[in-house]
Amino acid sequence: MLAVIVTVAVFNSGSTAGGVAVEQQAGTTRTEFGPLTAADVDLLVKVRQAGLWETPTGQQMQQRAANSVVRDVGGRLATEHIELDAIVRNTADQLGATLPSQPSAQQQGWMQEISARTGTDFDRTAVNILRQAHGKVLPVISQVRAGTRNELVREFATTAAQFVTRHHEYLESTGLVDFEALPEPPAPAAAPAPAAAAAGAGAPVLTAGGSEPLAGVLAAVRDASLSSWLAAALAFVAVLGGGALLDMLLRDRSRTRPAGPAAYPPPQPFPAPQRPPAPPRGHPARNRPSRRRSPGGPAVFGLLVVGVLALPPVVEGAVSPSGPPSTSAAVAAGFDALDPAPDHVLALVAATDDDEPSDGEDADREDAATDTEKEGSNAGKALSQELAERGAEQADEQDDEKDAGKKADEKKDEKDDGAADDDFPGREDAAPPALADFADIGQVDQLVSEPTPDANASTGSFVAGCGLPDPALRNSDNWIANPGTANGAQHMHDYLGSAATNASTEAGDLLVSDTTCELDNRSTFFWPVLRDTSSVGADDNDDGGGLDGNVGEILEPAQVVMQFLGNPTEPVAPMPQLLRVITGDAKAVTNGAGNVRAQWTCRGFEDRASTQYPLCPEGSRLLRVLDFPSCWDGENLDSEDHRSHIAFPDEDTGACPQDSVAVPQLRMILAYDQPGGRNFALDTFPDQQHHPATDHGDFVNGMPDELMDAVVECLNEGLQC
Repeated sequence: MLAVIVTVAVFNSGSTAGGVAVEQQAGTTRTEFGPLTAADVDLLVKVRQAGLWETPTGQQMQQRAANSVVRDVGGRLATEHIELDAIVRNTADQLGATLPSQPSAQQQGWMQEISARTGTDFDRTAVNILRQAHGKVLPVISQVRAGTRNELVREFATTAAQFVTRHHEYLESTGLVDFEALPEPPAPAAAPAPAAAAAGAGAPVLTAGGSEPLAGVLAAVRDASLSSWLAAALAFVAVLGGGALLDMLLRDRSRTRPAGPAAYPPPQPFPAPQRPPAPPRGHPARNRPSRRRSPGGPAVFGLLVVGVLALPPVVEGAVSPSGPPSTSAAVAAGFDALDPAPDHVLALVAATDDDEPSDGEDADREDAATDTEKEGSNAGKALSQELAERGAEQADEQDDEKDAGKKADEKKDEKDDGAADDDFPGREDAAPPALADFADIGQVDQLVSEPTPDANASTGSFVAGCGLPDPALRNSDNWIANPGTANGAQHMHDYLGSAATNASTEAGDLLVSDTTCELDNRSTFFWPVLRDTSSVGADDNDDGGGLDGNVGEILEPAQVVMQFLGNPTEPVAPMPQLLRVITGDAKAVTNGAGNVRAQWTCRGFEDRASTQYPLCPEGSRLLRVLDFPSCWDGENLDSEDHRSHIAFPDEDTGACPQDSVAVPQLRMILAYDQPGGRNFALDTFPDQQHHPATDHGDFVNGMPDELMDAVVECLNEGLQC
């Protein structure tokens, strides 16, 4: 009986699907967050339908509006409704509610009415219809927020009200809202009916102790997962086995044993009386063989019970899907140094993860790792093909220009003006980034994977405190790849660490320079800047700026993390002072994808990365992650191509090539509050046309030996410093 009770308890504890318990009644569902009423579900449905028509309408406004303010408002509405839609879907999934997949008939009519207009009439019609629609949904949100008894719905209503209120402000900022045409505010609505009244007089309540317990049990059986069945079966066997073992032990102790011969017979002062013989039986007595107990029976059974109890972890590992690619504590330490993503961004991440497509409903998660590798391989092939096509297009355009004599005439004119075009080639090929260079981070499916560390791994992390880059140090030189040449990069760099950053810098200048870093760290770290292309920069007519195709106001990074990591297969050794290390390829469009190391992502989405510019949800900062090579040849501080003296570890194992020394690996993490939409781009050489795959970084070690030794010790000891 005890086994049955425990089995039912374990079974019911795991049979809840999506947070919804089996207690239901007409119009109301009991969830772990509180009762879910019809009014609660109606709110989720209305918000979902609002997103289904207002998102495409906002995108249409962004593309077709005659007024720039209306275009901007349309873009904001579309972006925020995508975010809100993810939140409502995530909320509905947790509550077990079903949402529609298309707008209502009235909303579809609004979309058609707006699409039929053009010019300023389009602007005015779109703004007023959207404003009226938002005005209708806001009272519904407020009413549900005031009366719901469901904790999750209350939280969602608060969030939705914030979105809708902002959208009111956006639409009213256009100056096109006709307030006289707005409907009169509705009369105060009656309070929502109690759950019992909404259920109806005769609605059955399916609870464990209610009027229909059988229905509750059937619901639990219907909704139970495989792990629930296994847990219930194991609990039954364990309790039954334990009871049987206890019963056997008790029976064994109470069993009457035959007395053996006495050593000394008891004294008998008088002779024992003689009893008459018993009458004969009606049938002869049978000799019964004595029962023999097999030795160790209870012990064997006890071991069997222990084995059954030890089985759940094994079974759990066999039937439970493996999680997403894990992030080591060392790698996580770099992202932990950044400000956390807002709660609504994390909710969006969870919703995006839930919506990721799978190869089949019953596909094992073990196949997911293989799929991830395939996706990474396919992404690499796609990037190589894209860069090859873009390079070929540029080559064809240059050939056409040569055939037409355009380039010769342009050079002749520039020479007449005293210009030196040969010093800054490629300016005639400058162009803004293409639309295909951007991707919604929620659609990026290339997951970041790490080699599994072995017993000899150096698993620590060291974050160098260097603050934020000083704009006064910014320039378009590159004293590593093009020393002695002003504007040698033809794009602007941000710098951290040593103040010795211009074209005339020599390596030894670092060790005696001022520095932005702590602990006398005079290393130099630099990378191309990011710009807001919707604005005009102060260097619009300067080298490295607008003259080289880099237009817009430079975006200051909100946070910068300079992190050093160990090696997954061995301890690291100190890197020598003035070791020069670069990562990425600033001319990837011309050179191909062989040296591309760009990783673009968003805060909260660090498990995925892209070589495209990510479109991040509001509140999620754009992240650039640049990993540097860390397998040094043990001899040279630099090489002719600035790469041959230090290589990357193996992507699968993390091991360094033979005859090389593992040194601390630098990881740059740059976080930006980027402008909305596609209004940002990386500074590049003009003929690279701001392709995101050209992201790159440079580093020269200027740490004192004592500091480098401390970094190595931190990494090899597995510490977070």
